[in-house]
Amino acid sequence: MKEQLAKQREADRYKTLLEIGQSLVTITDLDQLLRQIIDVLAKEIQAERALIILRHPITDEMRIANSTANVDTSTLEDAILFSKTIVSDVVNKGKSIFSRDVIKDATYSKSDSVMNLKIRSLMCVPLIAKQNGDIIGTVYVDNRSVGNIFSKEDLTLLESFANLAGMAIENAHLYELAIMDELTKCYVRRYFEQRVREEFSRAERQASQLSLLMIDVDQFKEINDRYGHPVGDMVLKEIASTVKRNLRTYDLLARLGGDEFAIILPEVGFQDAYRVSEKIRTACAQLTFPGVQSRTTVSIGIACFPLHHVNNVESLLKKADVALYKAKQMGRNTCFFYGQQEMLELFGQIAVEGTVPANLSIASLLERMEDQNRGDVSEEIDFIIGKSIDILKDLCEQVNHLKIMAVQMNNQIIQLDSTSNKTVEVSLLLQRLVLRQEELDQVLQDYAGMLKNLPLMKASVRQ
Repeated sequence: MKEQLAKQREADRYKTLLEIGQSLVTITDLDQLLRQIIDVLAKEIQAERALIILRHPITDEMRIANSTANVDTSTLEDAILFSKTIVSDVVNKGKSIFSRDVIKDATYSKSDSVMNLKIRSLMCVPLIAKQNGDIIGTVYVDNRSVGNIFSKEDLTLLESFANLAGMAIENAHLYELAIMDELTKCYVRRYFEQRVREEFSRAERQASQLSLLMIDVDQFKEINDRYGHPVGDMVLKEIASTVKRNLRTYDLLARLGGDEFAIILPEVGFQDAYRVSEKIRTACAQLTFPGVQSRTTVSIGIACFPLHHVNNVESLLKKADVALYKAKQMGRNTCFFYGQQEMLELFGQIAVEGTVPANLSIASLLERMEDQNRGDVSEEIDFIIGKSIDILKDLCEQVNHLKIMAVQMNNQIIQLDSTSNKTVEVSLLLQRLVLRQEELDQVLQDYAGMLKNLPLMKASVRQ
């Protein structure tokens, strides 16, 4: 009877672990996934200590990615040293290690860590990627209690669970690669657009606050042109790291493209958003880079919900973008919140009129400003024209680069042997290049025609 009950309990444990393991595949956040795995190991395997050790994808170094809370930092070094001995064997051989009683096991009983941590029983199994069969890490568990020694059945359970956990970790890694910018380790634009919609909907439902910061690295193109792209990449990486150090763990930093970043600050109002912006701006202005003589600064635009009276994500993004443009207009290295200039002018007007209400606030000023400007599109026109000028300026600089490359092409072509096959290949490539250039000519002619047909342009021509 007891034997039947024991078998039933074991079958129930196995079923529970498999169900939990299968559910892990749906978790795409790696940190959340690792915490979940650790919690399961501690509860279901009844491990006093549990560690997930993952292989670094580039250096191949094995590092502890997560562990149970009872891994004391004072003994963590011992844990790493001991785990390295075990982990190396598991990784090299691709097989699990199981020691029912470490003290009686001559292989590991003399380890200083075994003595210091008083480890009695341990298991270590490989985490294997399904895609290519590579070992991506290990799961290590141990117990110090004589009454809680692991059994062969525990090892079977752990190996089955580790197979599912390995697949889940691999999926989370792949998902992370898809949503992370490789250079800066910030989220990509596509993921930012998804998250900002989610956070906006949540702020609307819960009547909470949401702030959005748009960041642009000042004069970044000059850094690239003067010092080269490797230096430009270094600047972007360091600025991204600096921004992250000034954010909470649940704030979201994304690279929208080039030198433009965006930050989502959930449940943050105007004052805190401005404070965070100033911290970021000040920290970035203090950065120095080897060989770069000029100071690297950032400009930041701020828009807030519900303060700025936006009823959709597009409006919030647009107002943050307008604020960023204003910050750059003011000389760069500046934080600017949407409506700041107009609000200050309105405040001055109210003060002169001597009709300052008792309940005057930033929100009420902005609301009054919105009412006054309703139907006035002058600010939006300024923004669109300014952005268009910036784009055309960049385009002119790119065309100048093309001219330099045309000279280089000429120098290379005159050295070609006219009878060689390479000449034919180059001729075909040049034909493709000319077609692209003709397409650009047509696009620019169409754009020039659109500008000439604008109402004010027509009026100036008639005059």
